[in-house]
This record gives sequence, structure tokens and C-alpha cells, in this order.
Amino acid sequence: MDYVDALVTLSRVTAEQWGLVTAEQAEQVGVDAACLGGLVQSGVLVVVGAHVFQLAGAPLTPLLDIKVAWLQLEPGTPAWQRLTGNSGVVSHSSACRLHGLGDLPVGTVEMFGAASGTVEAGVRVHHGPRLSPAHITVVDGLPVTTVERTITDLLHTGLDGGHVGGVVADAARLGLVDLRSLAQQVAVFASAYGLPASASGHDLISRLLVDAGEQTAAPTMR
Repeated sequence: MDYVDALVTLSRVTAEQWGLVTAEQAEQVGVDAACLGGLVQSGVLVVVGAHVFQLAGAPLTPLLDIKVAWLQLEPGTPAWQRLTGNSGVVSHSSACRLHGLGDLPVGTVEMFGAASGTVEAGVRVHHGPRLSPAHITVVDGLPVTTVERTITDLLHTGLDGGHVGGVVADAARLGLVDLRSLAQQVAVFASAYGLPASASGHDLISRLLVDAGEQTAAPTMR
């Protein structure tokens, strides 16, 4: 396949996944490693991660690090075939970035799922029971934990109350979470955050909001 035909072929793939393509996906559509290397050398493709390429001139890709890491987990499968199930679900701090919540440190990309592909430094894959479909939504073409599930995951990891409270406050302001429902989900974490055994989920949310210097959402809980 010559470079022009290869570019046309790859464009059909990149059009559906943020201007990105993996080496495995390219091979599946007939573009071999030698051809990929030539396209990189000519500047048509840009290497953005191990075995992941971006079409030069493609629109700026928000949260590129998350998308690259997600593609690397199952590099032979197109993005549009991975929106259901558990083949990599963006979670924890990375889910907050996708939902636009809080002010958590940016660094590690976090996901649930089996790591069948390359996992580079700076990527953490969480393993555990299969996520329920009710705990997964789609944001910018990526499967991501719902806001409620994301908050409970952050509490489970013991993230400091100030950062979790900031996430809760933003979610409440944006109408992305039902605080009454959330209170039922998070009550089990109250003692881990220094509250008495009798404390409720509402008490924990109030505490988190105070820790974050955010109390405006508290009255809507009851």
C-alpha cells in the first residue's frame, strides 16, 4: 500500500477516535509497520504514546493522555466497539477530569479494567468486581464511571476530604449528582473520615464540603 492509500485508510479510523490510531488497528486495515514508520518520518503521523499515533493537523484533542492510555489497554479494538462492558473504564481522578469536577492533581491516568495492552508509567489500572452498566456513562467518546460512582471510588481510596468535597460541590452546582442518593452510597465511609459511628451520609457530605471550604450545596441534601 502506498502512502496516499495508507493515509486515506487510516483517516477512516482516526475520524472516529479523536484523530488517533494504534499500530494494531493500522495493521488490521492493511497498513504495516514499515508504512507507519514512513508516515511518521514524513510528518503525516505524530507519535503520541507507545504504538499510538495522531494524524498531523487533526484538531486539538482534549485530555489526550487519557485517550492514549485508554487505547493502549486494548489496542486492537476500535474505540467505538469498547463503549459497553468493562474493557477499560476511566475512573477516579481521571473520571473527575472528564466530568469537569474538582481540582485534583493531574498526573496518573486511572481506569478500571484488564490491562491486555501496554501500560506505561503514569497509568494505573484498578482491578476489582465487574462494574455494573448503571455505574458507567460515556463522556467525549470514552466510557467513564458515573459521578456518584466516581465519588465513592475516591472515598474508598482515602483521598483527603478537601479534594473530595470540591468534587461533590462542583457536581452539586452542575446538577450532576443527587445528594440524597449520594448520601446513601457514602454513609459507609463516615468513620474513615473521622466522624462517629452514628454519623450519616449527609453528615459526611457536610463534613467534606466544609473541608473544601464549600457549604453552598449542603442545604439541598435534606
